[in-house]
Amino acid sequence: MFKKIILAAVLAATASFAQVNFGAHLGLGLSTLWGDEVYSEDFGSGFSFQLGGAAKITLPAMPITLAPEILVDMRNASQDYNGHEFAISEWAIDIPVLVRISAMPILFIEAGPQLSINASTSSDEILNVSIEDVWDFNAVEFNVVVGAGTTAVPFVDIDFRVVVGLTNWISESKIIKGEDAPELSNLQFLLGATYWF
Repeated sequence: MFKKIILAAVLAATASFAQVNFGAHLGLGLSTLWGDEVYSEDFGSGFSFQLGGAAKITLPAMPITLAPEILVDMRNASQDYNGHEFAISEWAIDIPVLVRISAMPILFIEAGPQLSINASTSSDEILNVSIEDVWDFNAVEFNVVVGAGTTAVPFVDIDFRVVVGLTNWISESKIIKGEDAPELSNLQFLLGATYWF
């Protein structure tokens, strides 16, 4: 019992000395879909951007930092369907929780899970049909984020991230009920910057 009290006291003292910073994050890059070999060949990449808030929780005397964020994410892709190309846009709320490890004084690697909430998915219409007339989309996606970055610029972190979807983007077909949805997931390559206040 005494050991547990001591451990709790040490953890509380460590947390009280933790340094917390807040910032704004902007990411730009490419997004597409990956997974089912037959369907994924029909999808092309498009412009993607993220914008939102970030926090950085640094524990004393440790090279590890916890970096949660809340981001508005706009993803673009395209689909070639029977010789026609749909331009697809998705708006999502991304909540990554990343663990950063300082490999060197000005370099870090980061990784962690990301929850994405699909706020809107749409496409242009071809022959009066859009992608939302064909598929239903899952409201929640789970992703994993891996990346690396530098803190060489004062008050600014610059990073490169890869976001890999772990869950299916499509839930079911609207045209053929009961048809298995193709296994397609989010894939993004992002160059980002965080300004710390």
